[in-house]
Amino acid sequence: MKLKTIFKLLLILMIISSCSQEPVLTVQGKTMGTWYTVKILGVKNEQDKDHISNAIESALEKVNKSLNTYDPESEISRFNVFDKDEMFELDDSFMQVTRTAMMIYERSNGAFDPTVKDLVGLWGFGDQGLKKRPDPAMIDHELLHVGLNKIKILDNGLVKHDPEVHLDYSAIAKGYGVDVVMDKISALGCEDILVEIGGEVKARGKDWRIGIAVPDDHNTGNKHTAEVITLKDLACATSGDYQQFYEEEGERYSHLIDPKTGYPIKHEVTSVTVIAESCMLADAAATAAIVLGKSKGLDFIESLEGVEAFFIYREDDQLKSMQSSGWIW
Repeated sequence: MKLKTIFKLLLILMIISSCSQEPVLTVQGKTMGTWYTVKILGVKNEQDKDHISNAIESALEKVNKSLNTYDPESEISRFNVFDKDEMFELDDSFMQVTRTAMMIYERSNGAFDPTVKDLVGLWGFGDQGLKKRPDPAMIDHELLHVGLNKIKILDNGLVKHDPEVHLDYSAIAKGYGVDVVMDKISALGCEDILVEIGGEVKARGKDWRIGIAVPDDHNTGNKHTAEVITLKDLACATSGDYQQFYEEEGERYSHLIDPKTGYPIKHEVTSVTVIAESCMLADAAATAAIVLGKSKGLDFIESLEGVEAFFIYREDDQLKSMQSSGWIW
């Protein structure tokens, strides 16, 4: 583990460029409440460009129909209102994400828990949430229905024995979407590709330079690149406590809820950037690590094969960083 003082928080991932001088096809759009960018080297034919753009949209549409909680007709929305003590059949996307979510839930001792959906909303970060500290009794009530262990995989579906358990895969779905889009484009014969959805990134083929930017902690709109890493055939995802927050009576409340307490996290770690082969895995692992905090979060990352992380934390009015033992970027 390396330790150093830093003066600016490195968090938001921004695509800079490939190390190649080949023509770059860039496709951009909106998905999952955020923006996506796909860059592909060497695409010159207009027909190929249209084919690739359509393939990206098709892949993202499939992910949204499965995992978008803002769509009442999506698979996850229908599961959330399902109140029968019997199997709810899942599509492939839902099942794949659920299996990874359960693995990270177990390995992190419950720090990553998609059943905190209603608690996140209670604290004011849902679609209709009022940004105000809730009554402790309401928090205690919602905690009764938190726990991914209340849901079981049975054959090709899920069974939940508590009808008030609700899932929100926002801390893993963007990463999964990145993986899906990458696989879709690769299947078309493209080799040098970079896919980004809401800051979660995956690179394939040639080296891609990724800028880790100084975050805008005070919503000023300023963005500055603070450090650059080179990514190749790997994925990168970041979780930070500043990305969504509000202040009340001098207290700062983040959207990152500790499933054990029902309250927003309050410890020294302010961001975790994770690198792994799967963006879905990196996405979930980053959330688990920041919820766990500095010591337990690092132990958790070290327990995952092929996963490395860069932590930024507050100490003595300074920002410092530490890295997992295999971090080489």
